[in-house]
Amino acid sequence: MGKQWVRAQIRRDEVQTAVGSAIHWVAENRQIAGIIAGVTAGVLLLGSLFLYSSHIKQTTAWNAYSMANGYAYLGQPDMAIQKVEELNTQYPSTAASGHALLFAGDLLYSKGQFPQSTKFYEQLLDKGQPEKLLPFALAGLTAAQEAQNLCPEAIRTVERFLATYPDHFLAPQVHAGLARCQATMGQVDASKATLQKIALQYPETAWAAWAQERLKALGGGV
Repeated sequence: MGKQWVRAQIRRDEVQTAVGSAIHWVAENRQIAGIIAGVTAGVLLLGSLFLYSSHIKQTTAWNAYSMANGYAYLGQPDMAIQKVEELNTQYPSTAASGHALLFAGDLLYSKGQFPQSTKFYEQLLDKGQPEKLLPFALAGLTAAQEAQNLCPEAIRTVERFLATYPDHFLAPQVHAGLARCQATMGQVDASKATLQKIALQYPETAWAAWAQERLKALGGGV
């Protein structure tokens, strides 16, 4: 007979021996085998329940986020903010919670409630998730701080943004806030330098045109 047949026969005998041993062990240790089977089934059941519970939690959180948006659309911002706070309390680990915090910050900013908007932007930054929303939270926080004339704080937030997201599409907007705050604080040369950077780094954009006009007003140019 060929070698392949011999090898196949050996493997078949090994499998039969292993199966036979397993059956014999179960027969001799029925109680232990039953416990192992029960534990395995329990683990699988708990895993399934966890996945189902997580799915329900995520779905419920997104539904709450949608309701907050609905209240805002209907002109009920207070109810929208209340729904965001409930969501963040009940489902803080969900992605919907982070989106809701950003939504609340933007909503309050649009209503001129800058201190309140600051609170929600900072909560999202403290949470740190979803990471893709963090540059938006930093940009919003910069604008809210500037609107409150908290320029030293705004400049620190700008520095944090630019150190982490220098190439983000919100960078020109953040640079503009920096230039305005520097001018407000009497740092005219620093403000001119920031405006020149905007004009050179973002040419042929609305931000470049804005920076050039500001430079003219400050007596500088690109």
